[in-house]
Amino acid sequence: MIERAELELRGGCSTLTGETGAGKTLMVAALGLLLGGRSDRALVRQGAPEALIEGRFVVPSGHGAARVLAAHGIEEETSEGEIEIVVTRTVAGDGKGGRARVNGRLVTVAVLGELGAHLVEIAGQHESQGVGAPARQRALLDAFAGTSALASKLADAVGEAKRVRANLDALASSERERERELDLLRYEISEITKAELSEGEFARLAADADRLEHAESIALALGRAIEALDGERGAAETIGAALGEVSAAAEKDPALAEVTMRLEAASLEIADIRSDLGRGLVAPDPQALEETRARLDVIARLTRKYGDDEETAADARSPEERVLGYLDRARKRVDELENAESSLGDLRAELDRLLDNAERLGEELTAIRTEAAPRLARALEEKLRELALPAARFEVALKPRELFEGGMETIEFRVAANPGESVRPVAKVASGGELSRIALGLHLLTSRRFEGEGSARTMVFDEVDAGVGGQAAQSVGRALADLARASGAQVLLVTHLPQVAAFADHHYRVLKESTNERATALVERVTGPERLDELSRMLAGMPESRRAREHAKELLETASAR
Repeated sequence: MIERAELELRGGCSTLTGETGAGKTLMVAALGLLLGGRSDRALVRQGAPEALIEGRFVVPSGHGAARVLAAHGIEEETSEGEIEIVVTRTVAGDGKGGRARVNGRLVTVAVLGELGAHLVEIAGQHESQGVGAPARQRALLDAFAGTSALASKLADAVGEAKRVRANLDALASSERERERELDLLRYEISEITKAELSEGEFARLAADADRLEHAESIALALGRAIEALDGERGAAETIGAALGEVSAAAEKDPALAEVTMRLEAASLEIADIRSDLGRGLVAPDPQALEETRARLDVIARLTRKYGDDEETAADARSPEERVLGYLDRARKRVDELENAESSLGDLRAELDRLLDNAERLGEELTAIRTEAAPRLARALEEKLRELALPAARFEVALKPRELFEGGMETIEFRVAANPGESVRPVAKVASGGELSRIALGLHLLTSRRFEGEGSARTMVFDEVDAGVGGQAAQSVGRALADLARASGAQVLLVTHLPQVAAFADHHYRVLKESTNERATALVERVTGPERLDELSRMLAGMPESRRAREHAKELLETASAR
């Protein structure tokens, strides 16, 4: 029915009215989609490819909705201490598509639901949000009891304990693997340490092995060289003879003195070379060769085991240096794993401390909730009598359970709306109108007591006028207006009753028009004479009726005098 509609709600209490079937329910359904409600392609206008719903919300910084944005990494649009949140959702006409975005970022429907719980509360026959939700019931009881801050502190304490427990479980589950790794590392460290490697050892041993392996051929070559230097007519003898001749000639020709000195130097150099060659003569030593090769094998084996990992594969250092590098890393890893054992003990101690603190907070919260629960029940029964549920009985049941973020008990609101009925959970037995009035009563009792900025900024009451009339209807209207004024939240009321609508600060009307054989719903704000017309229509079905208009004017005057 709706081709295009825009509704900009103002502060205070607003009402949405219109003929039955005009499309009021569609407006609430559209809002529900923005809050994570289930989509239905039947909501898409016939012939249109998709339905588009977009909502803009403004909340103060520090609001619960801002924490949801931060938790999901969604960028905030801030201005003068306020955060703007734009939620968009599409529903495809073929039922196969549909997307949701928050501040332009794609999100899941679950994220919409999480965010919507902090933005809007809808009380109505077909809505899952509101007083039927366990978390909301806890929040309302805490608001009434003045324990919202304590409940928040408990939730933080339990959350921190869960985080530490998760870390502890992760460490404990890897304990066996840690011990295996420690055993292996200790064996490897022992093996490398016993080898007593030294830097430069491999190159030195490789040279020694080569020399020992060729000792015989080296000795033969050196022997021949010594013979060439020292033998008959060898280099030493030849240079010595030359030195003698030149020395004698130099006595007669001083210019030969330099040549004489050079021959003397050559003779001394040959003598040194002869001495070095003599020292280089080594007899073959099979045992020394075997020992050297064995040591090289040890280094090669250790290099294959420890010098070829990812961190050393491209290392240009010598084999023993790569093995020694692995030894350093292994020792550091052992230190880390041994420190993990002490970390395990620290985490256990921290978890015990956090759990003790959480249990202390939980016990304190339980005591206050237990005392406040019957007071809330009595206060709400009185409030429901003012809202045309005179026989309603209300209970707040607390059932002990294991400590969790919400406390040490589950909280359940139970109601019997009519005489002779047994109390049952609110979400299961209350009709749409009853649920709306129960929600209204609870909000009236708690709106001045909410601590912090986590509660919903917009409240929608659908079918709140079911089964209500006369003076009770005026009480409902007055209560809704008081709620908006006391809580500072936006209150939107969908109603058929003029006695209720008259108390709203702002009035919106849904009209259904037919053009080109198609029905179209429009939403418009009505003020002044137009509002009198709408209230007259609601009173008598005749906007032009003089008596109806007088009655409507009287209703507005009564409402404005509150």
